[in-house]
Amino acid sequence: MPARPRAYLLPVLAIIAGCTIGAPPESVAPEITPRPTPVPTPRPSQLAGASPTLTLHPTPTPDPALLELEAVSCHGGVVLDWSPTTNPEFHHYTALRSPEREIAPSYPPVAPAVDWGDTYTTDRFVTSAVDASIIPSETRWFYRAMAYDSRNRVVAASPVRGARLRAPTGLGQLEVGAGPDGVTRLSWGTYGGEDRCFSAYRILAGSGGGALDTLAIVSDQSTGSLETDALRSGTSYQLEVQAVRTTTLGSFVLGETDVVSFAVP
Repeated sequence: MPARPRAYLLPVLAIIAGCTIGAPPESVAPEITPRPTPVPTPRPSQLAGASPTLTLHPTPTPDPALLELEAVSCHGGVVLDWSPTTNPEFHHYTALRSPEREIAPSYPPVAPAVDWGDTYTTDRFVTSAVDASIIPSETRWFYRAMAYDSRNRVVAASPVRGARLRAPTGLGQLEVGAGPDGVTRLSWGTYGGEDRCFSAYRILAGSGGGALDTLAIVSDQSTGSLETDALRSGTSYQLEVQAVRTTTLGSFVLGETDVVSFAVP
């Protein structure tokens, strides 16, 4: 068979090549969805003009079974101050004294503890008393305050506190003189003990050998003088000054002057 012309084969090859070898497809960029950038929320302290946060702490409720107690050593006695109980079964207070540190809260007292009889009260808010029932000495006594119900069952008790009952002190010589216009002047040495022991100076006066009565009260511990026109002219008086500690449940003398006689001109 005669050979086909080469010109005939070229178109055929071109057709075959067009079917198998094509131009590369155009590249398509992937579609990207943008994500929003989160905005941080500012804290209150970062805001301009923001007020600081106020944290409230509740007031603790007092323990109804616990009393606080302070025992103060003074000249002439011991001062006891305790906190009021919140126990709804409260009927009365009583304090006990012992030469030993251990004091049982039960009533009647367990020896050697005693109730010296000057601290009983049914008023919830009368919480101060004194002990001047023993001879002053260097002995350290121990005290405990208790709250009881109507059957003498303890409903609240304090810790045990110690104190000494010291001997009364002197206030120096009482000086008395006559001033103008019927005024009588008195002066004495001031009490130098603790402020917690002192309540007032009590100026006492009496005539005709009778008992001395309170003429005046001076509440300033640093004051050691008084002028009074309460004394009658032509009368002789016996005068004395005492420094005293007083509470609702009792009192005692911290120190005193000698008794002085004075005739008012």
